[in-house]
This record gives sequence, C-alpha cells and structure tokens, in this order.
Amino acid sequence: MKRENTTQKGRIAEDHAASWLEAHGLKVIDRNWRHNHLELDIIAFGPRLSPQGWVLDGHQEFIHIIEVRSRAENSPVSPQQTIMKNKQKFLVNAADAYVRLNGYHEEVIFDVIGIETRESGYVLTFTPDAFHPQW
Repeated sequence: MKRENTTQKGRIAEDHAASWLEAHGLKVIDRNWRHNHLELDIIAFGPRLSPQGWVLDGHQEFIHIIEVRSRAENSPVSPQQTIMKNKQKFLVNAADAYVRLNGYHEEVIFDVIGIETRESGYVLTFTPDAFHPQW
C-alpha cells in the first residue's frame, strides 16, 4: 500500500466514510464544512442507522454530524476513543452553528466513523449516536 501524508489519509478516510454513508441510505449534504474556527467532517441527512448500517426507522429524518477518524492497523486506541469531551463540545458548537446558518430544524445525531488502515485495505467502523450533547 502506498504511503500517504496526513492530509491525504484524511481525505481518503472521508471518501470511504461518505461512500459508506450513501450506500446505507444517508444523503451527504456537506463535507469539510468550515465557519470561522469551526469545522465538521461530514454532514448527512437521513434515517437513524444501526452500527451495521441498517435503517432503524425510515420514517424520521435526522441531521447526522459525522466525525471521521483514521488510525493505523493495531493502534492501541480506537478512533472512537479519541473523541474526548473537549472535542465533543467543539463538534456540538460547530453543529449548532451549521444548523442555524442553514436553517435546519431536524434533530441532530453525532456519529463517528473509524477507518483503520491495513495492508490489505481499509476497515470501517460506524458508531451511531456516539455521544449526546451535554447542555
């Protein structure tokens, strides 16, 4: 497997994540959204999903804020474990700005996609409802 720099690895991970989300019924509406110092990896619209990507309730639509984390194979820390309280607060603030600036009124769900890079390719792990805002 070819060696990429950090920016390239992030872009590749986000491409895999966006493709997986769309293949499981979500519509990616924005990527790499930035506003002032705020940033969101992927914003998607659609139903709630299980960790396997199954649609849990096709009748209700949500705004999904997806944080994409990539790690090398056999990393001692999972991508999901790297999202500490300060990062959660940052994502909540960014999501709040995003929905206000774009006029959305749907409920927001915070999901995490971990991409593990292996010699044989990539392994994706989806964590729906990874955390809930602490108001």
